[in-house]
Amino acid sequence: MGTPKPPPSLPELPEWQLRTLIRSLQVPEPGPKPGRPRTYTHTHLLRIHVYRAFMGWSVERMLRELRRDPSLCRALGLPGVPSRATVSERSKHLPWQALWQRQGGEKTKRRVLALDATALPAQATDPEACWGRDSKGQWVYGYKLHLLLDLDTGEILALSVTPANRHDGPVGWALVRGIASWEGEKPSLLLGDSAYDAEGLFQAAEEKGLLLLSGHNRRRGKPRGRRRGENLRRLQRGAYRRLYRRRWEVETVFGLLKGSLGLAACLRRVRGLKAVSRQVTAVVTAFSFVAQVLAREGLPPTWVARVAA
Repeated sequence: MGTPKPPPSLPELPEWQLRTLIRSLQVPEPGPKPGRPRTYTHTHLLRIHVYRAFMGWSVERMLRELRRDPSLCRALGLPGVPSRATVSERSKHLPWQALWQRQGGEKTKRRVLALDATALPAQATDPEACWGRDSKGQWVYGYKLHLLLDLDTGEILALSVTPANRHDGPVGWALVRGIASWEGEKPSLLLGDSAYDAEGLFQAAEEKGLLLLSGHNRRRGKPRGRRRGENLRRLQRGAYRRLYRRRWEVETVFGLLKGSLGLAACLRRVRGLKAVSRQVTAVVTAFSFVAQVLAREGLPPTWVARVAA
């Protein structure tokens, strides 16, 4: 019996290589309009947000570093240093979902998706935040990040930021209904915890070509409904039980977002649902971009932490 082959190692990514990755980022631009042309395109502003998300900087520090280091402007392809008003106002209309699309790969391959939510603490003076419980059952004053992602490639299919008192089930149903349908050789798997054990969510996933595997919510009693009964019997099989264990990989992604990418620290500087949503979208976009680059090299998305380090 031979020795197991060690997994491939990813060297620490130097800063110049991170700049090269972000320099390769391109997003579609809107059609030209009559009038004064815009100096900073969507691609320029998106590169700023992705780079500062990995460096853990605020917008003010990012602009200071651009003024201090002209080579950073050249590395990101910026024509100059934008103002704080330009970054703030133009970022509201950026096509954030441009990086969430699948880049390469077979579209008929069976995919393993995960649907989950995590609590995001907010400032005590934030009037739009609410009290809610986290995954450990502790009370948290803040917001919730609901995420639907591909566990193999790190592709973000949908996300939503809501106050912490919103239940996971209705938001998850809206995320599933909002994604595009696709057909494959086998139905792609959608993994979720017991909060998504609802007949309507099973039906919505089936309409999108997904097979939802959800834990049984004991507070609802016996699984009434054909799809809920089939799901419970399916979870008793060994193959589906092993696949359902992969649901915990999304918790690792949440840890990367709030820890290595500094999402929890960044939210201490912003207030309001719109500002929090823009900050969360910037960090999640940065994760998805680098995770898909790693996936093309055969590396798991969780290795984004090594890139951020």
